[in-house]
Amino acid sequence: MNLLIVDDEYLVVEEVVTVTDWELLGITEIYSATNAVSAVRILNEKKIDIMICDIEMPQTDGLELSKKAKENFPDLEIVMLTSHAEFNYVRNALRYGCYDYLLKPVMEDDIIKVMKNLVTKIERERHQAQLQEEGIVWNQLKPVWKEKYWEEMLRGLRDDPNRECEEYEEKQWKEEQDRRLIPILFYQYANDKTEEDIKQTRKKVKEDLGTVAGDFLLPVLSQKEFAGLVFISDEWLSSGTGRNGIILKDAILQQFKIERLYEKIGICIGEVCTGREVQSMVDKLRQFAWNNVCSRRQILDIINMPKNSEAIGMPDMTLWKAYIDNGKTVELQDIIRKWLWGKDNEAKLNRRALQMLQYDLEQLFYSTLQENGIQAHQFLYDRENGCNRVTAIGSLEEMDAWIEETMGAVSRIMQDVSNLSGIREQTIYYIQTHLDEELNRIKVASALYLNPDYLDRRFKKEMGCSVNRYILREQVNMAKGLLLNQKISICEIASRCGYENMSNFSAMFKREVGISPNEYRKNGGMESPDL
Repeated sequence: MNLLIVDDEYLVVEEVVTVTDWELLGITEIYSATNAVSAVRILNEKKIDIMICDIEMPQTDGLELSKKAKENFPDLEIVMLTSHAEFNYVRNALRYGCYDYLLKPVMEDDIIKVMKNLVTKIERERHQAQLQEEGIVWNQLKPVWKEKYWEEMLRGLRDDPNRECEEYEEKQWKEEQDRRLIPILFYQYANDKTEEDIKQTRKKVKEDLGTVAGDFLLPVLSQKEFAGLVFISDEWLSSGTGRNGIILKDAILQQFKIERLYEKIGICIGEVCTGREVQSMVDKLRQFAWNNVCSRRQILDIINMPKNSEAIGMPDMTLWKAYIDNGKTVELQDIIRKWLWGKDNEAKLNRRALQMLQYDLEQLFYSTLQENGIQAHQFLYDRENGCNRVTAIGSLEEMDAWIEETMGAVSRIMQDVSNLSGIREQTIYYIQTHLDEELNRIKVASALYLNPDYLDRRFKKEMGCSVNRYILREQVNMAKGLLLNQKISICEIASRCGYENMSNFSAMFKREVGISPNEYRKNGGMESPDL
């Protein structure tokens, strides 16, 4: 399902995005908007299933946006965000068809509770609609419902499995829940895999399991992971140690190793359990795999899962800022790599440790960049780069790549800032290549990740004029050159100089040159008829 988060504060949007693992709740794509106009555009362009929207926004507020959204997209489910738990807010939200509301700051437990119920509601309504539309009878759908039942079980969308059993065949589902099975989790290693890649891998898993197990299911858990439920047959149960599934489990492991399946997809295998216990066991497998940042391209076995999380000593960062300030980022990367890959932390590091390291590094970067007049929040979070800071905590390799890419970028911009001519050249280049846009010092500074006042001081020291004055001078010079070409209209010249309104362009030109663009053209480039 697709989720849209709407809030005029981008920090609130980021907080909601990172508050929980959305994939575990069935959310595969997350979009964000900071105003109603952007939200409507996304709703029109994308298939949005759920919208989380702030009530209190400037211009068009959340309630008005929700009303319009429900009119145009009746199937859209809406959850409101509010800082005030007032009855009027809640009443209006419900009147406009909103499903529920959440109080700021958003807590993970609250959002999990609301989203689980909402996702369950959406999926059940869709299945009911599908059944009504196709008119398929229960007996024909029994195999499909069986896999769907296990999917919902494993995703935690059925709080009481027995209650649902009464809806179909109570005896049949009771037998399913009493069966013994081996649960396996298959999960995507990298984000570069397409949906078709996962589909083909699932097909391969089905072939491999079919050689050693007769009865199994492969319920989908999310876009990036699926489970394998290998049921232990009577034949295996009657074979001595096979009662505990040991022989079958070994056979599965051996088959996966022969086919080197672990090179294509992550595999985490659990202990033998009953159908009633499988949700808890798969949750453990997901947590184990999610927290595994050290072991890639190998099969994880739940029996090797640490019973208690060992204390992980974070590295001594006393001198790290000095390394960054002095441009010794390569040496600092070596120090961090020794901590990441060192034997002291072998197989101990987890997502929490990598996240703490990332936070500490970002704090250092922020401090250093701000001291040098660089807009740290834009540089660290808004720029386009090849390494995603959110996925960087997923493995040592991804964290290493994120550190190398980010630290290299910090080092480069620090070198540019320390060089007066470097700032001058970047500023001039940006202005000259964007003269057809509406320019000012704030826009230029933002593009260079610099504080506007800081940029102005540095530029004026080198060029003898402010950034805005330089922009104006370049616009006038460009206009003068273009006016000599009779084939180019003055309206087009205004546009090329960054002015949408020709009157504003003419007023600027006359103020700077002393005559209008028309007069300048008639005089053949002479600024005064008397010259």
